[in-house]
Amino acid sequence: MERESTDGDDTTTDKPSVTPSQAFKRLWTAADPWHVHAVSGGVFTVLGAGILSYWAKQDLYFLMNRGTEGITHLDTLTLWPLAVFSLAVAEVCAISGVPLGRLRGWRKTELSARSTLFQLVLTWQCLRLGPGGDLLAGIDSNVWAFSLSPFIWQTLTSLYILGFTKDDKRSSLLIAGGAWLFGAQVFPVAGVLQETGLQVLQQVRPQLITVWVHSLFGLVWLLNWSTFGASLRARRIIDDDDYRRWYLLRPSVFWIVLFALDTTAFAPWSSIGEYFTTLGGVGLIK
Repeated sequence: MERESTDGDDTTTDKPSVTPSQAFKRLWTAADPWHVHAVSGGVFTVLGAGILSYWAKQDLYFLMNRGTEGITHLDTLTLWPLAVFSLAVAEVCAISGVPLGRLRGWRKTELSARSTLFQLVLTWQCLRLGPGGDLLAGIDSNVWAFSLSPFIWQTLTSLYILGFTKDDKRSSLLIAGGAWLFGAQVFPVAGVLQETGLQVLQQVRPQLITVWVHSLFGLVWLLNWSTFGASLRARRIIDDDDYRRWYLLRPSVFWIVLFALDTTAFAPWSSIGEYFTTLGGVGLIK
């Protein structure tokens, strides 16, 4: 019995049985001109994972050697040029994937467009906080409208999926909840930018900006990885259980570990209580 999986990708209730050769043929499709989408996605997956791993290793080294060998603080932001290049590649992957969606119906197109909007918000915030971010300050006056738009879109899509489709409800709820958890990072940044408080934050708590940049970059990687998983599921290479396990839950744990390492190493808040009382950092600019 066939059904539509979460976010509009066709799949089956049976566990797929696909050989590596068959999987490659389903992914390396002629519908992707010059294979731009596939190549850029693969490059960002590898580069992004490498950068995130380096940042995690940097945190661990600092925590294990703090106070010895003259190590008293972390560099504010490392590998930034490579991170910027990686984000550019990720945008190529996202944008080039939207036209491919129309070949699988309107819901696949909607998924690609929605994911691209999410990624644009995350990427803009990440670049806005980093060196040279003033070049992107033109959106600051509309930061809340821009930042909230993918969350509203996701909510409407989730309500449609839950109420009017036979999609897997567990995956749908997990995606909906996970999307709003992104807001725990996106909304504090939007609040600071709305109040034109970035310069103040750079003076009073510069390490928080680095933690935010790392976090936003990780969310871009997480979003791309989950979208890749949705593509594998749509092509019946993996099933819903594998999608939740390997493309939603476990990668999210990796991001949480990195965030925990960052907050421990950089100490952007004096305590857990300050995190909540400042609404994730917005109150630090008051």
